[in-house]
Amino acid sequence: MRLVGTIRPRLRSVIAAEVSGLVAEYPVDIGDEVRKGQIVCKLRSVTRVAEHAEAVSRLAELDAALEEANAMLDKAVFESQRMTALWEEKRATEKEYTDARADHRAAAGRARQAENALNTQKAVVEVLADNLSQTEIRAPFDGVVVTKRTEVGAWVEQGGEIAELVDLSIVRARVNVPEAIIGHCKVGCDALVRVDALKSDHSAKITRVVPDADERARTFPVEVDVENPQRELRAGMFVSVAMPSGPSGKRLVVPKDAVVVRGAGRILFVVREGEKGATAMPVPVSIISEVRDLVAVEASGLSAGDRVVIRGNEYMFAPGPVVVVSDTAAAVDDGGATKAAVHAAATQPSDEG
Repeated sequence: MRLVGTIRPRLRSVIAAEVSGLVAEYPVDIGDEVRKGQIVCKLRSVTRVAEHAEAVSRLAELDAALEEANAMLDKAVFESQRMTALWEEKRATEKEYTDARADHRAAAGRARQAENALNTQKAVVEVLADNLSQTEIRAPFDGVVVTKRTEVGAWVEQGGEIAELVDLSIVRARVNVPEAIIGHCKVGCDALVRVDALKSDHSAKITRVVPDADERARTFPVEVDVENPQRELRAGMFVSVAMPSGPSGKRLVVPKDAVVVRGAGRILFVVREGEKGATAMPVPVSIISEVRDLVAVEASGLSAGDRVVIRGNEYMFAPGPVVVVSDTAAAVDDGGATKAAVHAAATQPSDEG
């Protein structure tokens, strides 16, 4: 069943500022392609640069203070051990022994205090460095700028919007599938996406089936991912998608080019060999469904392996002799016999409907 839908980007994101500030540079414009990590906007950063530099200097001071505290601790440990040995040999007074142990504990406390101060300052430096890096707002993925939300000289609050990006490397064709056939639309099933604006067909597979129906229409959203390396498919384009509408089964299929529309009917020309050579015989057909670049058909007298005309058939209107050539040959008149390219009909899996 052919259903209409809309192309959506794989990703759509509104980039926001993590810190407030004045927009100093805005090097991208609407329609520009950006790479992941590329700078989209720069905020004024003079104050944050100075704060970070000050914090780094303070960190160096505290690192030196910790080194000094550790040196004093080593000295106190040595003195405490020396006085303990003298006390055990009764060669030191109780006061000397007690003072040495107290100095040891005090030195250990000062070393821990210096280490804690250093760790606190490291956290401060890390936060300031992160804030400084956030003044450069970068693209979170490869994409295209579709909207600008600010300009150079504007003030942006924390969380303020900067630009909107879309990723079109893979697009999602979303259609609403009636509940009568949703049971046949499963993830991994084949689908054919037709883009009328580009007159192009894209073979794909069902990627997502949303199990939440629109209660008014009784339809379920189904998405088909389509590779889009040339970025020809764009968000918002109208598409029609051929979706499975019945159980899988064996069907007789022929190339789409084999079917010729004549008035309200459809026919194809089957090549039969006779005493006078190859003859193209018109056979009325009914199209059951589409399978990529093939169509599943029903036709009386058509069997798997029969050769059908796929080039030159637009010039045929009645049974007539043909000369079989390659499928790249144009149809021309050749003394009463039409040159035609042929293809064998085959039985392949298809979907009814």
